[in-house]
Order: sequence, then structure tokens, then C-alpha cells
Amino acid sequence: MSEKHVLIEKKGKIAYLILNRPDKLNALSMELFHDFDMALDEIEADNEISVVIIKGSGKAFCVGYDVGSYELPSVTEDRDYLEVCTRRWIRLWEFPKPVIAQVHGHALAGGTQLLACCDIVITDKNAKFGFPSLPLGGGFVGIYWGWHVGPQRAKLLDLTAGSRISGEEATEYGIAAKCFDGEILEEETLKIARGIAKTPRDVLKLKKMAHNRIMDLQGFRTGIMYGPEQDAIIHTADGIKLMYQKINELGLKGAIQWFNDQEV
Repeated sequence: MSEKHVLIEKKGKIAYLILNRPDKLNALSMELFHDFDMALDEIEADNEISVVIIKGSGKAFCVGYDVGSYELPSVTEDRDYLEVCTRRWIRLWEFPKPVIAQVHGHALAGGTQLLACCDIVITDKNAKFGFPSLPLGGGFVGIYWGWHVGPQRAKLLDLTAGSRISGEEATEYGIAAKCFDGEILEEETLKIARGIAKTPRDVLKLKKMAHNRIMDLQGFRTGIMYGPEQDAIIHTADGIKLMYQKINELGLKGAIQWFNDQEV
């Protein structure tokens, strides 16, 4: 039997959903997405679980989408795939139980979309949050950041390929709620989850819905649903095609080196 890319562990009323591709720093693949959906189904149906903690196995939380060789799809095919991804994050945002992200190592690119759709983010103060090391698209990841850090900081980070901020800075910016030293991160996150889990499940569900309704009125859902169209269009730009051409020629690490070596 193939190894599961998402694991579930339970501690009383708390369920851990663990991204489990440590050799790939928990990059988001189709197989991981399948297991992620199945894990959400299982946890949603479990009436003993009140709070979910998402974390990554190994050295990182999640470094984003698994980027390999690139073949240009049609704009419609591209948009449709990106919408499937977006609706998955909306499902997480609407999940009927509070979801806490516990971040260590790196949380990059698509991994930050996941974070932005969790209810609370708790991080190692030395974790690294940020954007892809190559400009591979636009209007898909960065718009999630704007809701938490404001438009200027979101633009500053999104327009600079490979930008990074620490867990401490992420907390200051507002994409994380709290940060701790790495050695106590798990303990402190669990303590927060247990405090939340004391509230009855039906009350937690309704309180979460009330907060999300305000974000809806401010345009959160409409905004991120615009991302697939925008990103699919940007993927047709000559500059993006050049990036993927370099990935195909040099491999991902080689393409990043080529990009960083450019003189401006």
C-alpha cells in the first residue's frame, strides 16, 4: 500500500492533520490533495473532534505547489484547475470546526494560501513565510496575503520573487496570531486548541460562521475566486513562459540560480 501523504492523529477533542511528504518539504501534489480531502471528510464526520491542527512532518510546514516540468495548458484548462485548488481552500475556510495552522520551517507560496484559510496561525518565531523563488504567475497567492497584512506589505512581498519574512515578522504583520520558540511550539499550540475545544462544538461552528460572514461582506470569497482567472491569463505572458522554459532546461534549482544571477 502506498504511503499516505496526509496523516490524522487525535488527542481527545483535537485532531492533527499532518502533511506527510517530508522528502519534498510537504510540497502540494495531486496525491497530497487527494489525501487532504479524505482527511477533511473524516474529521468533519467525527463528532468527537472539536478543533483541527494542521502541521507538516519533517523540516517544513509546506513549500507550496510541486513545480516540475511545464507544458502549457489551454487558458480554460488552467483556469479550471486553479479553481479546483481555490475551492479546496474555501472548503477549509468554511470547515465547520476551527482550524489552527502550526507552522515550522518554511511556509511558502501555495502553503500560505492554506494558512490564509485557516482560522488561526501559530508559528515558530524563526519560521520563514514567503513567495516563490521564481515569478511563475500572479494574482493567485498574493491576494490571500492582502487580507491579513494589508495591500502595501502584500505588494512588497508579492512583487519581489523569493521574498521571505520570519515567523516573528509574520505575527507582527498579522498573517500569524502568535509566535513561540520552536521547542515549545507544539505544546503552546495544543494549549490554545484545548482552550478553544472547551466551548461546545455547535457554538464554535456558529461563532466561526459569524466571523467568516464579516469577511464575506468585505469581499474575501469574491476576491480569491478572481484568482484563477487572473493567474490563468498571466500564465500566457511571455515572461512566465520564459520562467518555465528555464525550469525545463535547467531544473528548478538551476532556474532559480539563473534568475538570481541576473543583473538589473
